[in-house]
Amino acid sequence: MTLRIPLNEKFKIIRQNLHFILVEPESPGNVGSVARALKTMGFEKLILVNPCDLNNDEVKMMAHRSLDIVHNAAIFPDFEQSIKDMRLTAATTMRKRHFKFPFFSPEQIAERLLTAAMQHPVAIVFGRESSGLTNEEILKCQLHSTIPTATQNPALNLSQAVMIYAYTFFQQVQKTDLHYEYELASQYELEKFYEHLAQAIDLVQFMPRDGIDNFVTRFRRLIGRSMAEQRDVRLLHKLLQIFETRIQDLEKESGNKPKRKIY
Repeated sequence: MTLRIPLNEKFKIIRQNLHFILVEPESPGNVGSVARALKTMGFEKLILVNPCDLNNDEVKMMAHRSLDIVHNAAIFPDFEQSIKDMRLTAATTMRKRHFKFPFFSPEQIAERLLTAAMQHPVAIVFGRESSGLTNEEILKCQLHSTIPTATQNPALNLSQAVMIYAYTFFQQVQKTDLHYEYELASQYELEKFYEHLAQAIDLVQFMPRDGIDNFVTRFRRLIGRSMAEQRDVRLLHKLLQIFETRIQDLEKESGNKPKRKIY
């Protein structure tokens, strides 16, 4: 049975669990504008990764009655630490990448993130004004999103992009009866599985034609879309352990390691 939650209580839960992460923002004015956008739409959880100088008059001017969002922002020295407690993260980008992950619209991301936010800490991630997110940072996020535009030149300003997502999230909260009943795996748990997968691949001397990193990236794509639960990740670990144990037993029996093959 699904418990119906009143709208004001639902929004309160989401406000506590939905985080907006700015990775190395370069403009103090943009940080202030983002704070204003978040407060206007009723959100408050801002995370800054290695930000520009925040003790700046431009921050104060652009924040306009929203400076408390900046003052209360959590600050981290690197991206990995900023997402370590999140159960679901969505990366935003305007540039085409070589890896073929599905890209969701703001409306599609809102549905997925806010549903999870009813029970777990989640985050939407924005990159640097000059270069966006790195490929490595994007691959550490389970979901990926872009804002459809008529042209990519000029691109949306950072604070404009944040405002579009914040407004979309606000609209989604108003119209959707959100609930959630699962226990999503943490970012740490997912990363440990990807490490285990790479080790298992090395154990069997398997060499994909495009390299181990690209092979593991395909699993990031698959698992990221599935919104894996903790029990799912434990099951995947168990599957790898079964094969590892069997391979080690065969090696002991034969006295030989398998030869590395390229597939």
